[in-house]
Parts: sequence; structure tokens; C-alpha cells
Amino acid sequence: MRAFLVSIAPALAVPGQSPFAAQHERIERLCVDCHGGDTTKGKLDLRALSTADTVVWLTTVSRMRDRVRAAEMPPADAEQPTAAERADLLAWCEATLRAGVPGLPVTPGRTTIRRLSRVEWENSIRDLFGVRSAAIAAFPADDLGYGFDNIGDALSFSTLHLEKYLAAAADVAAQVFDGEDPAHPTVRRFEAEAMTLVDGPGASLDGDVAGLYTNSAVGQPVTLPRDGRYRLRILVGADQAGDEPAKMLLRIDGRDLDSMAIGERKPAVQEREFEFAGGRHRLDLAFTNDFWDPKNPDERRRDRNLRIDWVEVVGPIDVRTVPAAQQWLHAALPKHGTVAARARALARALLLRVWRRPPGDDETARLARLVVDAVAAGEPLTQGLRLLLTAALASPHFLFRGEPGGTDGKAGVAPLSGFALASRLSFFLWSSAPDPTLLELAGNGTLTGAVLREQALRLLVDPRSDALATNFAAQWLELRALPERTPDPARYPGFDDGLRTSFRRQTELLFLTVLRENRDVRELLDADFTHVDARLAEFYGLPAPPGDGFERVALASDQRLRGGVLGHGSVLAVTSNPTRTSPVKRGKWILDNLLGQAPPAPPPGNDTLAGEAQIDSAKTFREQLAQHRAKPECAGCHVRMDTLGFALENFDAVGRYRVADAGGVIDASGALPDGRQIRGLAELQAVLRDDPAFVRTLLRKLFVYGVGRDVAPIDRLVLDQRADELLANGKVTLPDLLLVVVHSEPFLRRSVGR
Repeated sequence: MRAFLVSIAPALAVPGQSPFAAQHERIERLCVDCHGGDTTKGKLDLRALSTADTVVWLTTVSRMRDRVRAAEMPPADAEQPTAAERADLLAWCEATLRAGVPGLPVTPGRTTIRRLSRVEWENSIRDLFGVRSAAIAAFPADDLGYGFDNIGDALSFSTLHLEKYLAAAADVAAQVFDGEDPAHPTVRRFEAEAMTLVDGPGASLDGDVAGLYTNSAVGQPVTLPRDGRYRLRILVGADQAGDEPAKMLLRIDGRDLDSMAIGERKPAVQEREFEFAGGRHRLDLAFTNDFWDPKNPDERRRDRNLRIDWVEVVGPIDVRTVPAAQQWLHAALPKHGTVAARARALARALLLRVWRRPPGDDETARLARLVVDAVAAGEPLTQGLRLLLTAALASPHFLFRGEPGGTDGKAGVAPLSGFALASRLSFFLWSSAPDPTLLELAGNGTLTGAVLREQALRLLVDPRSDALATNFAAQWLELRALPERTPDPARYPGFDDGLRTSFRRQTELLFLTVLRENRDVRELLDADFTHVDARLAEFYGLPAPPGDGFERVALASDQRLRGGVLGHGSVLAVTSNPTRTSPVKRGKWILDNLLGQAPPAPPPGNDTLAGEAQIDSAKTFREQLAQHRAKPECAGCHVRMDTLGFALENFDAVGRYRVADAGGVIDASGALPDGRQIRGLAELQAVLRDDPAFVRTLLRKLFVYGVGRDVAPIDRLVLDQRADELLANGKVTLPDLLLVVVHSEPFLRRSVGR
């Protein structure tokens, strides 16, 4: 074995130092027996240090650094280095990486073409046209790759996708080109006898009219295309009795609109105009002053009844204001000229924005032909325009993010085209299509260098960058799993969708605050503030905010546990079981999402604890896990994972704070492999904040999300060093990390050829 170590000495050398002599004996004594020769535990083979492949041996040094720093290696049952030896080995690893990583030949790698995710499709439609389509609810769920739903390797495409995309495109086109004409508004007529009896027993819906013989009402659902002014027309008559005419009350969604006096026996049209919001409503027509006088000598005056023939909802009757988001599109349609010329002009402007690149002349002509053919067949121009927009939105050029490269790259590598880079930047920071400014810069070839940085910062201050919280952070921190968590209602009463929504929004707002205020990213772990609404404040035992929505509140020292994500109900709930907490799940979640050190899958037969479902106390579960860790095949992972998880045991399965459970006072303490004690969340937060792995992991997650593929070994080395450089400067902000990704080789370029 000594001969092996001597053979790797040249590979371990660091310019200007002679570290190998200092490390030689301890590496042989402490490491090689398990990570060299015939055994390579943990898939860490120190023989890789002798390879000529610089990336392989630097990656091995990086892994050795992480394991030694966490005191996971050597394992507890093996000989341990002294504190000085451990520090010396870590210093050598750091020096080796600092010397070797900067000269690595970084390549962009390959990113599989990406279909728009559901969120990206919805955001793009919102930003392009200012509309939303209910058809998106029918989209198939997006598959995840490396934790995110925008990874081309995982995103599938089927005939079902195409069917749903086509339906949604047609819905958007109908909203954008609505064909409204205030001079000839749409009329929606509903026959009263076909309406629904809302209340009151005395009504007849059997004939040609709805006869209301006692105080009762009939109702009709109606869907209105937009906010605006509408006219109600009702053909109604009444049998008169008593000293006042019959009265009919109009209601919308249970709200009284107007009361009409119906004095005519013969049916006559009554008209009223109202402002209504767009969407689905319920319109009710109620008879409110029934009267009966059986002894009246005039038989025609004995019984007051209401008879409704039909109701019409006419409109909108006001002139539609073109939404700001659509003005570019309507301005692109010339008011004069032939249908063909007008259609081509519109298609050129439309496709540039929708396809995120300039269209070719043949593409413009092909889509313009849809308009020409529709008009020639007798359809109105509006229908032709709808067909054009539907085709553009159902096209692969919209649904997929093609990323062609330029031609001035080095062999095997090409820079992304300006338009591809504009799309990559906007979908990274906005989860949406590029705006006109980005497209203009892409078109004139100036979206590079300092301009690219300037544009990235511009996008970050735009409200659309909220998507980094609602899309990136929601996936990174697994907030999307909240709807799937169904805690036992008997143990955790009151946990409902409203609380889930508040949980998620609290965590999103923390991320947004760290982003918008350029705060250190480590405040995601232990901020001295949080955001709560009334429901969440009551749940946490915090003072209620003055308003109805979320308010930012400063946290006193005894409330600081709620400041970071590990004190949020969102994370605590998604890492629990339905009937109790799970220190194992919580510890694994921390290792995977915050420290980038996900443990391997458990050995066969060791993935559950006997009687786990019946455990109802932290004490009992701690005893079970202690037995579990006694197994050599389990101890390596569980020593650290369990300690991290038990630090959160003062929070129950839905995030409520507690000091005791069925087993008595909760013990939230544990020891890390290096001997450090963690007692509760406050000490856990301190440990995580001091660990550079958190910033490194966050940068890697952003890379995967932005570039669209997993982190390759060379990427990891480069990203970790960039994170360490930022840490050396002190404060690390989200814009710092995002700009590292934006200016990275894999973000700017693509591999070409085989």
C-alpha cells in the first residue's frame, strides 16, 4: 500500500508547497484501507488520485474534504486523526483545489431541449397577452428531473399534451381576438321555465313560463367574458292583487341588484344595466311580495303572482379597453390594406414575441395564409386571427425552448445565439418569455458581457422575478409537496388548505425578501423576521398583524426559531409522517436540500423500523433509532442524519412548537460525528450557517434550474470554488449566486457535434 501512495505523490502536489510529505502517513493510515486497494467504500476510490485525469482527482479531493470536514470519515469505529491532523488535511485539500480548479478546461455539456413547464407556459401567456386560461388545469403533470420540472431529460411530450395545448391555445386566441362589437353585442337568452328553482315551494316550471305563486326565485348560471357593462332584459308579467304591484328582485351571486315593480298583467320587457365582473356568476329572479285575498269579489284580484318568460344578458355593451399586455399585438395589425398584407404584418410581430426569435419569410407566409383562407371562406377577420394565434401557440417553436448556437465557438463548442440566450435568461429569472428589450439586444448582438450582467440585474428587480420564489424555491424546498401532506385529523385538527397556503407563502416571502433586499443568503436559515397573516400568527402564537394579508414582523429573541426555513410550518410539515414527526426524513431533507450531501439509499431490509407506525413519542423513536444505528450498515449515514433531524423534535408534524409529547419532555439534542453537540433548532441553525456546504449547495441548485441539466463533476468543482470565493468576501447574496450561473460557460454556450 505504501508503494501505491508513493505512486500518487506527483498528483497530490500543490505548487509552492510540499503537502504530500505531511499527508502521506495519515492518508495511508486512515483512508486507503477502506478507499483503495480492493475496497472502495462509499464509492470513494483514492486510487483516482493517481489518474492523469485532473477532474477525477480534484473531484476525489473535494469529496475527501467534505467527508473529513463533517467528521464522517474516518468512521467512529476506526482510528481517528488528531484535531491538528484533521485541520492539516483539510488545509491541504483546500489548497489543492484552489491551485487546480482555475485551470480546468470547462465545457458547457449538453442540455436536452426543454418543453415549457406548466408554470412557464402560464407565465408566458400572462406576460405576452395579459390573459389566463382555465384550460391549463387539464395539462398533464410535469415530471421532475434533479428536483425541478424544467429539465429536458425528464419532460415528456405525448399526444395528450398536444391535445391540451391546442385547446388552451384556442382559448387564449378567443380571449385576445374576442370579436366584440358594442353596436352588435352578444345576446345570451335563458328561458325561465328551464331555469332552476332556488327557493320557495310555490313555483311552476312546466309550461312556457316560470310561474312564481309564492315568494320564491329561479336562478341561472351565466359566464361573462370580461369585466364590463351588461344589459339585463326580462320578459315578465304579473297577476295583480292587493294595493301594490308585484315586485321582482334581481340578485347576482346572492347580492341584491335592483327591485322592479311589475304592474302589467301582460308580459313586457324590463331592462336594466349593470357593471359585472367577468367570469362565472349566478343570476336569480325572485318574487318578493306574494299576496292572497280569496274573498275579493274580483276573481282577477285575489292572487298576486309573477310570470317570467325569459331573461337575456346582453353585452358587454361598453367599448373594450385593450389590455396593456396586448397593445403591442393590436398595434401590429394595420388598419388598412389587403387581408394578406395585414395578416403578414401581424404574423411577423406575433411570431417574434411568441417564438422568441424572428420568423422566416416562409413561416410568416404560412401562418398568414390561415387568415386569408378563413376570410375567403366567409369567416370574419377575427376568426382568421384566432386561427393564426392558435397555430403560433400550438407550434413547437413556442412549446419548446430550442437553443441553437452561433458559429464562432471553439471546436466542439458554440456560443448560444442571442435569442437563445435571451430566452435562457428570462426563463431562468422570470419563468417566462423574454420581453422586447431582451429581444432587441439579442437581435443586435449586444447581449454579452457587461450588458448581459446589466440585463440580469434589471430582470431581478422586475416583479416577474417573484418566480424565483414561487417556482425555484418552491421546488428546491419541496413546498409543492404540501398539498400531498394529510396529517391525521384526530391528532392535528384544523390543518387545512388555508393553512397549507399560508405555510407556503411565508417561505416564499422570506426568499423574496432575501432576494429583493440583497440580504445574505444564510438569512434563509436564521432571519430575525418572518411574514405572517392572521391565521399563521395564531398558529405560531405570534401577535396578529393589523391587516388581512401577510405582514412582515420582527422576531424577539425567544421567537427567532420561526425566522429561518427550518422553523417554517411548510418545511416541518413536508418532512413529517401523517401521525408523527420523522427525524430521519427531516435529517435527510437537510442533507439533501441544504447541504448537498444526500445519503445513499438504505441497504435492502433496513429502510423501515419495526413497529414504526405505532410509535407516538420522540423518546420511543429515539430508542428505536439507537438500535437501528447499532447496525454497522446503517450507522455511517444515521449518526449525522439523526442528529440533524432530532434537533427539530420540538416541532410537531404540522410545525407547532412543543416541549413534551406522549413520552414526556422531548430531547432535541444529539452529537455530530465530530463530537459537536446540537441542542435544538437554534444550535442547528448556527451549525448550518457556518457550513460552506449550504452556499455551495444553493449555487448548484440554481445552476441545475438555470442550465437545465445535472451538475457534472467539473461543474461542481468550479461552482464550489466560486461559492468559496464569495464566502471569503463575507456577505453572499442571491444576485451574487445568480450572476455566477449567468456568466458560467455552461449557461452561455452549448456543445456541438458528436
